[in-house]
Amino acid sequence: MLDAAYELFCELGYRATTMAAIAERAQVAVQTVYFTFHTKDTLLQEVHNQTVLGRDPTPPEQQPWYLAARAQTDPRRAVELIVTGVATILSQVAPMLPVFHAVAADEAGAVYRHGEQLRRIGMNDLAAFFADQGWLRADVDQSRASDLLFVLLGAEIYRTFVLELGWSREGWADWTTDALVRDLVRN
Repeated sequence: MLDAAYELFCELGYRATTMAAIAERAQVAVQTVYFTFHTKDTLLQEVHNQTVLGRDPTPPEQQPWYLAARAQTDPRRAVELIVTGVATILSQVAPMLPVFHAVAADEAGAVYRHGEQLRRIGMNDLAAFFADQGWLRADVDQSRASDLLFVLLGAEIYRTFVLELGWSREGWADWTTDALVRDLVRN
């Protein structure tokens, strides 16, 4: 049902997608969708969770790619691991951005806003890690590092480059890694 909802939200948008359409796509009774999720807003929350976490409910900061990045002694390699791990998440989140924009002012918009708050906290933690390692350039404080990580590792940038301009995921990852290393890491 979550996969069906994700597909339909991406194809039709949130408002045009009905619970009946989700049930039909998932090949279940509409009552099953309502029994499981109760409301379309709750269903959107679950789709968002699966979009960010995949089938594994482990938060990003506990996933192997993140832990491997934090274990690095080479800042460039740490950035590469972070960008690659985040790209996996963004490849799922980016197609949903129009859905989240459409419901931004609604109660359902709280799903994405909350996710972005958590992402902001995560990027601040990464910036603190970089600062603690002594990796930040002298002219970049933790706040600026957090801002750069938050923006460059965001779904908006990914969506623009990959989905709208046709960059490959690898091309985006290479450019983002280079940009973050250039703008954050001391020589």
